[in-house]
Amino acid sequence: MLQIKNVGINFGGVKALDNVSFDVPCGCITALIGPNGAGKTTLFNIITGFLKNKTGKIFFENENITNAQPYHVFAKGISRTFQNLNLISELSLKENLLLGIIGKDNPSAVKSILRLNSKYWHRVEKKIDYCMEITGISEWRDRKTDEMPYGILKYLEMARAIINEPKILLLDEPAAGLNNVEKENLMGLLSFLINKNITIFMVEHDMNFVSNLADNVICLNYGKVIANGSYADIRNNEEVIKAYLGDPDA
Repeated sequence: MLQIKNVGINFGGVKALDNVSFDVPCGCITALIGPNGAGKTTLFNIITGFLKNKTGKIFFENENITNAQPYHVFAKGISRTFQNLNLISELSLKENLLLGIIGKDNPSAVKSILRLNSKYWHRVEKKIDYCMEITGISEWRDRKTDEMPYGILKYLEMARAIINEPKILLLDEPAAGLNNVEKENLMGLLSFLINKNITIFMVEHDMNFVSNLADNVICLNYGKVIANGSYADIRNNEEVIKAYLGDPDA
C-alpha cells in the first residue's frame, strides 16, 4: 500500500535517514520502532509532505507522492497524528473536529449562510457523533480542550485523524502519556479500525503495545533500517537488542 524506496535526508552534516526502504502492507498494523533520534518522526514528516526528502521515492497505492504538498497527501487518503498534540485550546472538542472536516471539504460559505447545504451539515454532524462515539469522548463534546485531561485529548487527536475516513492512518506515539486502561481502550480502537479497512502505520516506544497489535515491525537506528519482520523476529534480533530493546529475557 505504502512503499518507501531509498529515502534519505540530511540535516547539516547529519544523515537523519539513510537509504530507507520498506513496504507498509494494506490491512495490517505496522509499527516503526527505534531509539530517540533514529529518524522515525522525520520519516512520517517526509511521507506526509512536511519535509522534503533528498533521495528516494514514496509511493502510495502505486502512485508517486514524493515531496507532494501535505494537502495533496491528505486528499489521497493519508491521515496522521502528531507527537505533540496539534489542537486549538480555545475551541470545544466538537469544534476541533469540525475544523478537520471543513478543512478538507471546503464547503461553500454562501450556501452555508443561506442554508442551502443542510444535507451536507447533517452528514457532518453524523460523522462527528460517530467519531466521538468510537473514541469514547462523546460526553465531552462541548467542553474546551484546555479543560480536558491529556488522555481525552489524545483520543480527540485520533478522532480528528479518522473523521475523513482515511485509507491509511499514521500514528506518532499514540500510546504515549496514556494510563493502562486508556492503552487497553486504544488497542480496541485500533483493532476496530483495522476491521473497517483502515491500514495503520505507527511509531511507538511501548513494546507491550506493539507486541499486542503489530503484524509487522520495522526498526530504525541512526536513520537506517536494521530489522524488518514480525515482533518475534524483531525481539530476538541481536542488532535490535543491542541498539534498542536490551536483554530479551529482562
